[in-house]
Amino acid sequence: VVSSESGYHEAVFKSVRRADRECSIFLRDGTCGQDECSVRCRGLVTRFWNDSVGVPAVTIDRFYKPAHDDYEYYDLTEQCVDKVVAAVPCTDVCRRADSTVQCYNDQYGKLDEKKPKFVPFTKLQHRRILRECAAMLGISRERLYLFRRNGVEYYHDAKCLLRCFMLREGLYTDEDGPHFKRMSLQCEGNYNDGAYRSKAKSCISNLQDQYLDRCSLAYRIADECVNGEIAVKNIFVGAVVQLSPPDLTNLLSGLPSLLPGLPTLLPPITLPTLPPFTLFPTQPTTPRPAITLFPPLFPTQPTTTTASPTLIPPLPTLFPPLPTLFPPIIVAPTTTTPAPTTTRAFTLLPTLFPQLGR
Repeated sequence: VVSSESGYHEAVFKSVRRADRECSIFLRDGTCGQDECSVRCRGLVTRFWNDSVGVPAVTIDRFYKPAHDDYEYYDLTEQCVDKVVAAVPCTDVCRRADSTVQCYNDQYGKLDEKKPKFVPFTKLQHRRILRECAAMLGISRERLYLFRRNGVEYYHDAKCLLRCFMLREGLYTDEDGPHFKRMSLQCEGNYNDGAYRSKAKSCISNLQDQYLDRCSLAYRIADECVNGEIAVKNIFVGAVVQLSPPDLTNLLSGLPSLLPGLPTLLPPITLPTLPPFTLFPTQPTTPRPAITLFPPLFPTQPTTTTASPTLIPPLPTLFPPLPTLFPPIIVAPTTTTPAPTTTRAFTLLPTLFPQLGR
């Protein structure tokens, strides 16, 4: 049985029988000459199988019911899967899928083929649902770029977009809050942990008592209450990153390196240069007038050399000027005729006594 009820929006539920019926139609003409691949196809349709991993995901346990008195089913299943991985090469995807799933049939529990189970969404489906929600809420791709660059928590319309995303995927309702089993299947978490669910329910109850608006309540539940291994917020942010436009400046600047032979179609982008920001402005270079707090005690000395006033008048000459000890020497001009020689008396000291007669 496959169902997609109105209350679950885009959520899809399929049983093992329904998946096998679809695969029988797909594989009617064989699989390009390969062996039986119906079990691998079942895993691809219900999304518990990935060829690159080569073993079933933990979400396969939603189709099995372990016995109440069996406490070794998990370890026995793991041991069986390890033996298959060691024996069957990863390139033989059909036989690897058939053998590993048989380990679950033999060791894990009873297979429930009739009851429909939630089918996790793919990354492509996440982007499609997010694009539809953005269109319904009138959110542009440029707005998504702001969500990606600055953070979802700073925009109320981003919180409303997250609420729409969880509603459309059937992971959340305004009345009951998050659906733990579906969130666990979507994020490959462990919803059997009773302690985790009890803690999350207490967190949700506290937020519901705060009378928040629906968008804020949905965001805070996803951010605070189910932010562990059930990280639906991380899936939402990843889809926002995929749908938001890239940074055009970095994209255009990297084109020459990506395509060296590409001619230049656009002129180089020159970003404006902002003036440097200085937390403390520099002091002005013009000198400021000196501030005198107290008057000078002594007058300032003049900067130019001036004659200081004479306090003591000049003293009279006590002694008359002494005669010249050496008279000036007169150099006669050079002539052919020698100059006459005159004899002058040399007086060292003035005559204190008159000459006596001879």
